[in-house]
Amino acid sequence: MDARYAKMAQFLEYVSNQYSLSICVKDFSGFIPIDKELDRVLQPYLAHTNPFCMYIKADHKQYFCCVDMMRPMAIKCAGGKPFYGVCHAGVGEYVIPIKADDIVLGAITAGFFIERPDLSRHLILRRSRASQKIDYEKACELFDRYIVPSAVGLEQMLTFLEIVAEYLATTYLHLKNIHSGEKLPARRYNSHEDTIVAHALEYISRNFASQILVRDVASYCYCSESYINHSFKKRVSMNVNTYINKVRIEHAKHRLLHTKDKMTAIAMDVGFNDPNYFSRVFTQLVGNTPSEFRRRYS
Repeated sequence: MDARYAKMAQFLEYVSNQYSLSICVKDFSGFIPIDKELDRVLQPYLAHTNPFCMYIKADHKQYFCCVDMMRPMAIKCAGGKPFYGVCHAGVGEYVIPIKADDIVLGAITAGFFIERPDLSRHLILRRSRASQKIDYEKACELFDRYIVPSAVGLEQMLTFLEIVAEYLATTYLHLKNIHSGEKLPARRYNSHEDTIVAHALEYISRNFASQILVRDVASYCYCSESYINHSFKKRVSMNVNTYINKVRIEHAKHRLLHTKDKMTAIAMDVGFNDPNYFSRVFTQLVGNTPSEFRRRYS
């Protein structure tokens, strides 16, 4: 990892874990994917993927309602000052604009905050009435379990995230100089590519042990198979199937090193129905057969 971004990644992880903050980086101008390392570092922060948000966004209309909120957010960020808002599903968060050269590049959102539980319940009820996929009681249960109020003071939190916003603005200026022939701003205003990639990564992380296919990932992200593969190659530098196998092999490596389980059992548990195919994929990605890897490193 680029040393310039490693400390930012550590800082975001520290702030997020230490203060129970859900941090999300919204890119309005499309400058983040320009630098592959920056894109990779920020991928865990490109969309809210906690169970409550994912449950609400499992409904097609609610998913795009969430995406469409980027436009009014970008307009309000033009003021350059942090502000507070409540999303369509009742989750409160602070928004810290990212600006450089008087351009609104994006925003950092930080939550969760619950100032009015009655309003949150009302909005969840509206979402459930508008969708057959959303059960009000289950949504409330997930909200109570996963929307944990932050433990950080407001002034301290804003200071932390304004540091990150300033760093990203400086990074943009650096990229602008390197890519002077490209018009970085206005490359993208309201694209949901970030959200699609983040949701696809989360879906694969949760379901790698199942027999998931590219069409399953595309369906979950409300896009075509060609679009999800194109986005993965662009943002993750591999296609969806390769990434799924990579996740499976990482879990298999852990099992090989820390258990005495048989190869067949490990292969089945991480999503491979054919032990021989598991061995071929493992050897291709790791450089050793599963047996050699266990013997050499356990």
